[in-house]
Amino acid sequence: MWSSANRPNLDSMKKLLLLICLSACRMGYAQVTVDTTSGNVIVKEKTGKITKSLSIYTMFAEHCGKCSDIVYDPNSGDYGAEPDTLYLNFANELIHIRTMLDTALIYRRKYDFYRFACNLAPYRDLGSKLADIFSNSAEWNDYLKKAGNLLVADTLFDGNELVELRYDPVLAAQVLDKSDFVQTLNDFFKPYGYKVTANGFPADHQQTLSRNELRSLGKPESLIVPIPNGGFALMKLTGEKRAPKKK
Repeated sequence: MWSSANRPNLDSMKKLLLLICLSACRMGYAQVTVDTTSGNVIVKEKTGKITKSLSIYTMFAEHCGKCSDIVYDPNSGDYGAEPDTLYLNFANELIHIRTMLDTALIYRRKYDFYRFACNLAPYRDLGSKLADIFSNSAEWNDYLKKAGNLLVADTLFDGNELVELRYDPVLAAQVLDKSDFVQTLNDFFKPYGYKVTANGFPADHQQTLSRNELRSLGKPESLIVPIPNGGFALMKLTGEKRAPKKK
């Protein structure tokens, strides 16, 4: 029996045991490490040459007070340039995201989450869903028919000309918001007490699925499928919506 004078702190013991387990155990073939030295929590899962990471960054900001972003990277920069094909499935990544998020929450249970950020580009299932949403939207197809050529030329400061495809981000957001695109994320974050909303589309440097990406999905290469911003707003189920500021 521990005396009242030398009884150990249970929370400290849990954290110590977690650190020992994480340094010694493997999840399948994955090694998990946790870094809290910066004041934030960064969890990494390494399998061979692939390192996935989930980071929780806490900040003080006018728009949210003290709040935290969850940032997920499926390969943590190990690959360098990404291939022009969609090679991951987001549904499969959710297993890794849940494991790393639960690990991070052991260090600090109370967060006011503000945003979940990830790059949507590598995911086959998300790309396929976006293609179906926009190709089946009468509103979007009518807009494309009336707009004609969406290529716009801008003159840069050095005099060179940059030609980019530019679509209506407001209309694209309306089409996406009417769909069930964020339902998978909603189902994922609901047990944590949050609802997810999309954060619209960029006004500049807009991305669309490339011809190669559409071909890899078995979709017509002529489709124009806009890619939304990679940050999803997190709203407490008992609170009010806070949409993150668009960059």
